[in-house]
Amino acid sequence: MRDKKALVLGANAGQADLIRYLAGHGWHVTACAHRPGGAGAKLAHDFALVDINDRDGVTELARSIGADLVYSVSSDLAVPAVVEASSRLNLPHYFDHDLVALLDDKAALRAHLNARDLSVVPYRRVKALEDCADWSAFPCMVKPADSQGQRGVAKVNEAADFEAAVRRALELSPTGTAIVEAWLEGVEISYNVLVADGRVVVNECSERLVHGEHLVGVPSGHLIPPVAVDRAVVDQGAALVEAVVASLGVRDGTLYFQMKTTPQGPKIIEIAPRLDGCHIWRLMKHARGLDYLDLAVRRLMGEDVSSLTAGRPADGVYELMFQQTAPGGAFSAADFPIPEDALHHEYRYEDGEEVLPINGRMEVVGYYVRRRSN
Repeated sequence: MRDKKALVLGANAGQADLIRYLAGHGWHVTACAHRPGGAGAKLAHDFALVDINDRDGVTELARSIGADLVYSVSSDLAVPAVVEASSRLNLPHYFDHDLVALLDDKAALRAHLNARDLSVVPYRRVKALEDCADWSAFPCMVKPADSQGQRGVAKVNEAADFEAAVRRALELSPTGTAIVEAWLEGVEISYNVLVADGRVVVNECSERLVHGEHLVGVPSGHLIPPVAVDRAVVDQGAALVEAVVASLGVRDGTLYFQMKTTPQGPKIIEIAPRLDGCHIWRLMKHARGLDYLDLAVRRLMGEDVSSLTAGRPADGVYELMFQQTAPGGAFSAADFPIPEDALHHEYRYEDGEEVLPINGRMEVVGYYVRRRSN
């Protein structure tokens, strides 16, 4: 019997988790990206210089290697090509084109939620400055409607800064579309979700730690279980996840929900049709004995995972913390020591490599997981 063959779209640190997993489970892995290098490329058996946005190129590459799976776990950009190639080649995949397009368009998603009285937030879709000339609610959030990685995201506290923020968001949007939303005040929480046969079987909440006003939206780490919100709020968020999944008609798949715990209850910031890009699956594994990455791949391949989704109660607070620096300089591991009590640690760069701009403000160069001491 021949080896199973997988094509992984992207070769960054997020895809490295998937590549390492697949290779460890007997898959022959080819990674592709628009440029060579990356942690994932070093782990894959083969690498191809194909842009993950090139749906025809991805499909042809998958066909040429005889792929049994085309997948990506932490990139919104890769999901459309994953669905396109998998659909054309009759390979297993989560979601369809329409759902992916909806979740990729923040304004369309907000319209869907508001129309169903799910996490209602005032917003405005913007294609040109005149579309929001009468916006007067400050502070507010301005961001590209179809971009990831915190690029172009800004909190605007006063009208004098509004136009510049909108212009930047429009410039950074692949489709020239921005969204303006009412500012949500509260603790950030996330839910990593797995749906199987229309039922939410994993609905794991983590607290999303963020930097201050100077780096709005940029995460510094995650906690399981959350410490700044109580169980009742976590349960409200979980119920909102269930209602949204039902409204979207999801039958199978992984979803990542970002929320804020406002005085009016949890409000959704974004939903992504993928595993998060922060390695939270590893935090879940250490804190709860729940291997979310394994469950995601198994379910994608058609396995019944219902007996594997319970996990165990966390025996304390576990943290996943990022080691971060501004882009442009040379990485030095000596500047980012490994905690003695780390349960897991890895760097994204080797000494001397240039720290590349991802969000352009504060880049992750390493991360660790540990159990917080009392």
